Amino acid sequence: MYKFLTIIAFLMFSNVAIALPSPPKQIELNEEEVISLTHNFINNGKIGEAKQLLQNISLSKEYEIERLFLLGKIAKSEGNFKTAIRYFRTILDKHPNLAKVRLELALTYMMTGSWYRADYHLRLAASEDIPELLGQNIKKLLLVIRQNKNWNIWFNVGVAPDNNINNAQYGKQCITTIFGVLCNELPAPEKAVGLNVSFGGDYEFKITDRLRLKSDFALINSTYNKKEYDDLHILFSVGPKWVYNRGEVWTSLTTSKRWLGHKEYSDTLGFKIQTSYDLTQSLQGFLNMYYTPTHYDDYDVLDGEVFGSNLALTYMLNSTMYLRLKGGIEKENTEAKVYTNLKHNYALGFGAELTHGFTIYLEPSIQYVDYKGEGFVVKDETFVPMKQKDITRRYSISLANKKIDIYGFTPTLTYSYTDKDSNVWQKEYDKSTVEFTLNQRF
Repeated sequence: MYKFLTIIAFLMFSNVAIALPSPPKQIELNEEEVISLTHNFINNGKIGEAKQLLQNISLSKEYEIERLFLLGKIAKSEGNFKTAIRYFRTILDKHPNLAKVRLELALTYMMTGSWYRADYHLRLAASEDIPELLGQNIKKLLLVIRQNKNWNIWFNVGVAPDNNINNAQYGKQCITTIFGVLCNELPAPEKAVGLNVSFGGDYEFKITDRLRLKSDFALINSTYNKKEYDDLHILFSVGPKWVYNRGEVWTSLTTSKRWLGHKEYSDTLGFKIQTSYDLTQSLQGFLNMYYTPTHYDDYDVLDGEVFGSNLALTYMLNSTMYLRLKGGIEKENTEAKVYTNLKHNYALGFGAELTHGFTIYLEPSIQYVDYKGEGFVVKDETFVPMKQKDITRRYSISLANKKIDIYGFTPTLTYSYTDKDSNVWQKEYDKSTVEFTLNQRF
């Protein structure tokens, strides 16, 4: 049975002149008819009447979503974009699978110049089964976003306790000599609590609709209660960027400087190429290639060059879930051949928009490192030449709630566990970190 509402109508639909005043006419409408009447107001340009009607009624859950959605569209049409975003987010916090609401949110973000947020929600909405014409329009909107997103800033801050800050291969190491078996204790793990602060951004100077000059900057700083582990890293890149219908290409010169324990550690000067391409509406590919000669201030044996490539694919499963597949290869040549190595890594991530504003991201990853030069290691109580091979596995989970908004940033809690296997003798390696950060709210 429908819930009945009483609406006072002052013969607003009548064009007939009435000579004598008559009492107002009472009309009883059920919830479906109220929504239909609101649509009728909007279609006939009576936005004020539609807004007043929607703001002064309360509907059951089935129709409350439509009421908030219409209020959001009215607010957007009136230029009240913050209000519209609030209405659309209120719906998505409880019903993240509603693609039409997410699409309206993306369009509203475009009107406010929030291009990165618009891109995220538009791609989620486009992953649903939508009409062909709408799909074509979304492709055009993605091009508009690429042509207009000319700047972005980001800021992360968090507390990160570390139970093995020195990456200790702890335990007892023994070797047989002419004087007998001699043993020594390897360094034990050190615990530390760090404050991680990182921020950066990029800016694109528009030359034409397709060509611009892009630069980016990042500062990554970790400060611990044990100052010898403090880490500061500054990076900068600049170069031309080309935007085309389904992607973009950026080539740039890169430089960086790093300090460890408040002492100069390394600096680099190289170049990189970053590309992205929309393979389909739901599948986006990223390719990053780089070449980085590196100089170490106190470790000349590590001087050399690094070159590599990373590939990532992001697939939107539907309007609430996505997969991210990543892989990369990196070759590092050093002055001392024993440190020359080849790395390759793989990761599979899963992200989801949950109810009540929660989001979750899971990512297991694995990295293989093969050293090309032989070094002497202790094995079976003697020194033997060996090429080291390492396997490092990392598992991480991040949880956030978008309903918590601190100046456009959302608190995120991340737990990660890392373990390492090696053909070089060592005790079992394990490392856990818990990090609390503020990330841009999408």
